[in-house]
Amino acid sequence: MIPWRWYDKEIATARPDATARALADAMGMYAIGCVVIVDDARRPVGIVTDRDLTCRVVARGADPDAITADEIATKPVQIAKSDDPIEQVVAHMRKAGVRRMPIVEGEALAGLVTLDDLVVHLGRELNDLGGTAKLAIDEGRKRGRRERRRRDIEEGVAALEASALASGRDAVAFVRKEIDSLRERLRGSDSE
Repeated sequence: MIPWRWYDKEIATARPDATARALADAMGMYAIGCVVIVDDARRPVGIVTDRDLTCRVVARGADPDAITADEIATKPVQIAKSDDPIEQVVAHMRKAGVRRMPIVEGEALAGLVTLDDLVVHLGRELNDLGGTAKLAIDEGRKRGRRERRRRDIEEGVAALEASALASGRDAVAFVRKEIDSLRERLRGSDSE
């Protein structure tokens, strides 16, 4: 389970007897796209979106001061629990065809997750993943450079040894000292 507490906890709520005009005013005042309709125990019993106002009030020519939230709300409201895995919430939203879903703790409203929240969260996750991938690539390149440097030194040592053996015994002692020095450098590069 992925713990997630990034859903919006400050959401607009209204009672079932709120008028369509009151809902529209709240949406306009707070620049939001929905109001969750709750009962006395703060349990979500419906949700009214800006689209619901357009299609169920304006398009029908209904009186916004007479029609109530209970009459235009989408019911039953699709909900998720605050400890549901994000994958489960996304699948539930997709299956239900909703862009907004109230979050409950127990039965009481705790917050709201929207498609926009999910996009922002996914963007952050992708950004974090990109940073992690870049670090791994950079580390791999460093290891590759160390390995190439080590191979170059080992090849130089082998060439020196072959050259020394070909030059004779006097040169061997001198070259062996050089080889030992190169080996010490090689050991030092391994610890970087």
